Amino acid sequence: MLEICKILMDRGYKITLIAPGNFTATSTLYGSIPQIITDGVHQDFDRISFNEYTFKSWANEMKILNHRYDKYFNNYLQAYKETKADLFFCNYIANEACFDLALKLKKPVVAYASSTFPSRLDPVIGCHVNIEKGSFYNRFICAIVQPLRLHWMFRDYLNHINARRAEVGVSKSHDFREKANTLFLTNSFFGFEVPTAWLPIHQEIGPILPDTFPNLSSDLELFLSTHLKTMYIALGTAVYTTPKNYAILLQSALELINRNILDGVIWSTIKFNESELPSTINLSTGEVIPTSNLLNNLHPHVYIIKNENDELEVNIESLLRFWITPDSRMGFFRGNYLDVFGAAMIIALALISSFGYGFYKVIMLVTENIFSEVGIRKVS
Repeated sequence: MLEICKILMDRGYKITLIAPGNFTATSTLYGSIPQIITDGVHQDFDRISFNEYTFKSWANEMKILNHRYDKYFNNYLQAYKETKADLFFCNYIANEACFDLALKLKKPVVAYASSTFPSRLDPVIGCHVNIEKGSFYNRFICAIVQPLRLHWMFRDYLNHINARRAEVGVSKSHDFREKANTLFLTNSFFGFEVPTAWLPIHQEIGPILPDTFPNLSSDLELFLSTHLKTMYIALGTAVYTTPKNYAILLQSALELINRNILDGVIWSTIKFNESELPSTINLSTGEVIPTSNLLNNLHPHVYIIKNENDELEVNIESLLRFWITPDSRMGFFRGNYLDVFGAAMIIALALISSFGYGFYKVIMLVTENIFSEVGIRKVS
């Protein structure tokens, strides 16, 4: 988003960034972008994010981030009064106040995100991104049951947000994922995720990268010059995982080095709860490597950068096979989930018919009892 702001400024537009943290003042690339600094995120955010991430954690995280909806709304409103903005760019995740203010002021708004969100299938809801080889049961759970559970988990969040919306004069919304008639810009690219049919207003524009980059440090220059086959790992600035997963990634990288598939690994990380990592990494060869050696860059083939803001690099070749649409590989019915949704319709019809028949029988029974009592009274 900062790169988009810079491009717009270069074209003569007046841009103001509203965000927590001092992003621009110390930046070598984006120091010219004026910023209004707001409060940081809730202190419990990190505690939730470092645990195993499920859609329950997601719902709790959204509740925490939007707990200060009123304050965020007023901050954005004050910024609008100062800047008189004609167009809003709103980060999609947990930023309802930004969208709602644009709606209230009748200003056009553009949503942006770093992934094709919301995804059709996602590990967050306990499903593989691609379930091409999944059984009918797994595909049914992921396509029908989990989305219903997801909406159920978000009911309290929606009720809270809608109550706040009523106070500021914004209409209610009952979908926590999509906003109608909103242009979505996704900093992703075709082939990075499983192809999905999107509306024309959803545009993948990534990856958005600057034309120039700061020079590498002397240590990094030396590492790259002595390790020709280097893999770069970066989860991004707002991606968290469990200590167990960090250990698995470290071990996997070391295994690739031991098998001469790689010469070295550079890992750029923002959040790293070092105290919860195992003290050693055990390789398949029996070699034991102290974790502290890796974290302190004492290992000759691993270089870890802490507190740097870097982008994720992807090997496109390994993703080429996902460019083919699912129905081409899975067949028309399975590829379009017609078997899954067909079964769901049959179940729904069976339940509706059963409840309808049961309700009909109850009504008939009550009616017969009423007429019977009336007949007895007339006879008597």
